[in-house]
Amino acid sequence: MTIAEKAIEKIAGQVAAETPGVHGSSGGFLGIGSRADEDARPKVTAQLHGRTVSLQVKAGVRYPAPLRSTTEKLRESIRARVGELCGIDVRQVDIEITSLVADTGTSGRRKLL
Repeated sequence: MTIAEKAIEKIAGQVAAETPGVHGSSGGFLGIGSRADEDARPKVTAQLHGRTVSLQVKAGVRYPAPLRSTTEKLRESIRARVGELCGIDVRQVDIEITSLVADTGTSGRRKLL
């Protein structure tokens, strides 16, 4: 069985999007003008070497979630699910936090003091 890097990227992106507090970005052109989008999948790039893959993930995190534990959960989720679904060894998962989105509640408005 062979699997394309693009398929691995999409699977890893979906796993990342299903991780609580993690989101992607949308809009922009060539990375300019993009904005945090909680409905978008994080961007994933895969480098496949035989039956081993290294992944680079660009994701946003909901603030004030603890970054260390959120990225650890994200890394472990991706490693486990991609390995299980694709039948490959996920050697490395690098995560770049590209945005923090404040948890403002349901109204999206800030309180003035």
